Amino acid sequence: MFEIFKSYQFNQEKARAYGFVKNGEVWTNSCQILEGDFVMVLSITADNVRFQVFDQEMGDLYPQVHMESMTGSFVGNVREACLEILYQIRKACFDVQDFVCPQTKRIMAQIQEKYGNQLEYLWEKSPDTAVLRHEGNKKWYAVLMRIPWDKLEKGREGLVEAVNLKHDQVVDLLSQKGIYPAFHMNKRYWISVAFDDTLSDEMVLELIEKSWNLTSKK
Repeated sequence: MFEIFKSYQFNQEKARAYGFVKNGEVWTNSCQILEGDFVMVLSITADNVRFQVFDQEMGDLYPQVHMESMTGSFVGNVREACLEILYQIRKACFDVQDFVCPQTKRIMAQIQEKYGNQLEYLWEKSPDTAVLRHEGNKKWYAVLMRIPWDKLEKGREGLVEAVNLKHDQVVDLLSQKGIYPAFHMNKRYWISVAFDDTLSDEMVLELIEKSWNLTSKK
């Protein structure tokens, strides 16, 4: 339910600057959520992120936040508030783990600088797939994948990182080396771009900007 830290690495110096306190091997921090009605207490180790939620008025633990069987608008609001804090902490206290392709690291750094977005690993069963999306409308403008090469080029061996991007001239682009029909997305509107330096960084960033613009409307 809250598995958003896969492919991210804890940065102790950033955590200390954020306000985490180290006690042995555990880093802890707490914050109020939902206008102070609840307190969220976080504990981070080298390989795990855990949190508990306490009801401020009653002083009791609120375990329902972790119970998938519990549904309803109230517990949903608590979970949403917790998830917002977790995303803030991931952005402030974690680094993305190294990529397979050098171009991926360069492009992701440029995206972070220009758009301020970080990769979101949303699927537990697909830990090597992440999305980049708008802050406002939450639409995806890029989907980063680590996949076998033969998903893009039949018979080619090894792994590659590629990104799915939206475009309004898909047919014209497919004749260009390094651009492929979108993997696992609508091939009429999306393309896959391999981060193997076939395309220059400038060209990739132009394609990302195009996708960002096409997905920016509410």
